[in-house]
Amino acid sequence: MKLLKPNWVSHDDLPIFSIDIHPDGSRFATGGQGEDSGRIVIWNMAPVVSEKIENDENIPKMLCQMDNHLACVNCVRWSFSGRFLASGGDDKLVMIWKISKYASAGGNTVFGSGKVNVETWRCATTLRGHNGDVLDMAWSPHDAWLATCSVDNTVIVWNALKMPEMVAVLKGHSGLVKGVAWDPVGKYVASQSDDKTLRIWRTADWQQDAVISEPFEECGGTTHVLRLSWSPDGQYLVSAHAMNGGGPTAQIVEREGWRQDKDFVGHRKAVTCVRFNSNILQKSYKSWCKPQQYCCCAIGSRDRSLSVWLTALKRPLVVIHELFSNSVLDLSWSGSGLQLMACSWDGSVAFVEFSEEELGKPLTLDEKSTLHERMYGKFLSPSARQTCVVETPELLEVREKQAEMKDPVVPANQTEPATEQPVTQRTPMKGPINKQIETRTSDGKRRITPMFIPPAPDSGDVPQPFGASGSQQPTFSSSSETKSRIVIEKRDDIVTPNVSGGSNSRPCDTTSAVSATPVVNSTSCPPTLNNQVLGQRITPNISDGRLEVQKVSRSVPPSVTTKRRIDTAVSVGTKLPVVKRSRPPVTSGSDKQLQPTSLPQSSGDEGLSGVGDVDSGPGLKLPPLRLQNGKGLVVRISGGNGLVKSRRLEVENRACGSSFGPLTKVRVFSDGCSSGDMPQWEAVLGYPVSGSVANSQLVVIACEDATLHLLQTDTGQRPLPPLVLSSPASRLALNASQQVMAVTCRGNLSVWDVLKGKALVRNESLLPIMQAEPGSVVTILSCSLTEEGHPLVSLSTGKAYMFSAELSSWLVLANSSDPVQRSSAHRAFVSTLSASQNTGGLPLACLQSHIISGVSLLGQGSSANALCTVTFMEQQLAACRALNSKQEFHSWLLALARFLTQEGLETRLRLICDDLLGPTHSHAKHSKSWDTSVMGFSKHALLREILPLIGSNLHLQRIYTEYSDQLAMLSEEK
Repeated sequence: MKLLKPNWVSHDDLPIFSIDIHPDGSRFATGGQGEDSGRIVIWNMAPVVSEKIENDENIPKMLCQMDNHLACVNCVRWSFSGRFLASGGDDKLVMIWKISKYASAGGNTVFGSGKVNVETWRCATTLRGHNGDVLDMAWSPHDAWLATCSVDNTVIVWNALKMPEMVAVLKGHSGLVKGVAWDPVGKYVASQSDDKTLRIWRTADWQQDAVISEPFEECGGTTHVLRLSWSPDGQYLVSAHAMNGGGPTAQIVEREGWRQDKDFVGHRKAVTCVRFNSNILQKSYKSWCKPQQYCCCAIGSRDRSLSVWLTALKRPLVVIHELFSNSVLDLSWSGSGLQLMACSWDGSVAFVEFSEEELGKPLTLDEKSTLHERMYGKFLSPSARQTCVVETPELLEVREKQAEMKDPVVPANQTEPATEQPVTQRTPMKGPINKQIETRTSDGKRRITPMFIPPAPDSGDVPQPFGASGSQQPTFSSSSETKSRIVIEKRDDIVTPNVSGGSNSRPCDTTSAVSATPVVNSTSCPPTLNNQVLGQRITPNISDGRLEVQKVSRSVPPSVTTKRRIDTAVSVGTKLPVVKRSRPPVTSGSDKQLQPTSLPQSSGDEGLSGVGDVDSGPGLKLPPLRLQNGKGLVVRISGGNGLVKSRRLEVENRACGSSFGPLTKVRVFSDGCSSGDMPQWEAVLGYPVSGSVANSQLVVIACEDATLHLLQTDTGQRPLPPLVLSSPASRLALNASQQVMAVTCRGNLSVWDVLKGKALVRNESLLPIMQAEPGSVVTILSCSLTEEGHPLVSLSTGKAYMFSAELSSWLVLANSSDPVQRSSAHRAFVSTLSASQNTGGLPLACLQSHIISGVSLLGQGSSANALCTVTFMEQQLAACRALNSKQEFHSWLLALARFLTQEGLETRLRLICDDLLGPTHSHAKHSKSWDTSVMGFSKHALLREILPLIGSNLHLQRIYTEYSDQLAMLSEEK
């Protein structure tokens, strides 16, 4: 054994209240009193261990000093991963520190002293919750939680994965809480207080499991701290300051029944701190038949002495008297288990080093895990956030199957604990890149393109041992080099300077700007486009519902851009173009519903007859459908299923004259035929066409006289006479079931079923859903029909609606300004919804894609955030039922189950499971109040999918077992 008291480890002769060795043994931290604040100092461990390194002036002893606490620091603790350092003090604050990426970048001097920080540590999070001095703290196994105790008589458990979220506030002590310790299994947390009790709390429900008071009845509040500790095998909890026969002891509490019939005796004054070696040791003695496993414990007392005990021996291994001139306040073992450090009120620290022959050989991590499993059962993997024991073999089998899957069923937004995140070593930047791009502007000036060099992200990785290769800093090339090595890439293209035009600049011709929006069916998502090409020629083609735009753009100066809000209609501003085979139109997925091919008339159009603009009402903008320049349009109609040949619809306004006025020609050609060939069929109309929508079964044409003409795509025959609208059409839609929707300029919506020859919706007003704020205008972003003929409308207000004929009411399907939706954290749980599935089958997702999604405004982990998330998900389920979207209903139901499981909301989970399970009595089959299916899914099948999700949270494993058993019982009865 070696004993050393490094005199250079000091807080300027002020008390040191806490000490903790980093898990990798490269550094240690001390906390205590500073000049006029609390002080935390991180020291290099190497000069303590090696005398040679201690004498080397090039190796720093102090790595960093932080004086951020406003009052004395009472406790410092490294996380098990070594990534974070937690500190608590008399200023009621808990600070979480992590190393900065730019550590050792030249060093910095501590203000007011000549000390130099060679590492940079920054406060990542400040935890505020205690109302008094923070005296002790402890990280749970796997760093899932952090427990802190205070003189406010409480223990607060923080979620280390979602700082600064509080998991629980443990209330029960009636005196100052001076110590806290975690069970290595993660099932219990213990606290000791001046109220002469030691309390043990369950982590499953954060309720009190046991209160131990008998060994402490004769104790007085004479110690600054009461730092208790749990043995690494979980069998023993050793308390600080207890009394036995009038003498001070360290009470041993056994896990089995919380018995208190053993204690460590020998100290002459109160025991202040106890710290177990984190390793389980083993050693062979001559009197033993085989190696025995045991634990090692260090005890510090107010009598200024330190003792080390082995659970295999009845007497202490070593006792060091008069080690300090004042009380021992804290102890810490290194990760190897052979080094022990202690600190004292006198402002000094002591270092003790043992050999394996003296202490024993530590078990490996695998051997330690095997021992825990043998004693307590199967545990979660170290990367799981809960630290509970699997209680049933069925759930263990489910979890093993999930672990074997490439994509295990866990909540989408569940982050891995910081303890197990792999630390990726990033290659430091070597300075500016040795290449530059040189161009010439139109006036001949040389221009070098700036290159952005991003700094390495400050992710707060695990600190490396000082002087290790991983801690080297970025090196930058010197500017004093004799010859530049930068490679210059010269480009011949001319760059136009991006400058604003003067007063004599010619204004751009906005009347030539044409915008196109692909149209969709009732279950597809019409994207919103904002980019336009000036002077483009557009050939609108509709392939079974998908508008295909063929465009040729001419060069436009970079400084000239035009943006316009896109309507669902498409404008055609040129003469009827000839479809060239050498340039096939751009195709996209086949859809079933169309939008009208037209745009509102521009201010430059002249010579158009027909109805003028109609007043839509206050705050509404519903312009009538118009063809640009009134000439005509071309629509390509795809056969869809491949059995029907594609066709091309051509409409030409004022194609020929008559004694009574001009006539409009409507012609349908087979695919590949030109305008000069014989059409498949043709018809004439007496009024100019304003817009059209078509699919392989039906052609719908809107005229400027506020009529709607329906023609069969194959023959051109009319299934119905022209329909008269209350005002000119502003929007048209058509689905595969030959159901037609029209929105008029005055805000009336109608839907007809052509096959059945009846109206589904009769002149329903849009005014209730298009109420505008004073000074604003409401426009329609998209209109579509579901497969059942329900109209869907997305508005510029960020809201989306569906009209239900059965309820005779508009239903809100989306509202981007709703505080509930904006506060919801649902996005991470449904991230796979649109990525893994075809969006064409997701009507709700497509409808909401027009709505700008809000960003969560509340802090992660807040109770309001969780409630908003649950409320929004339940609203989505109701919307899926209204839309009869089975695929989305299934996805949202699983997403809701994932979220409830992660948040541990047992009551709401039981409501879902009870509905899916149904009645379990003998007359269940004859129950009329419960249906066996929902949205076409078997309820029992859905419950079988949800149960593994519930099993991912071991705190809810009893719910899993309860419903799994009942489901198995019902299956056997069938």
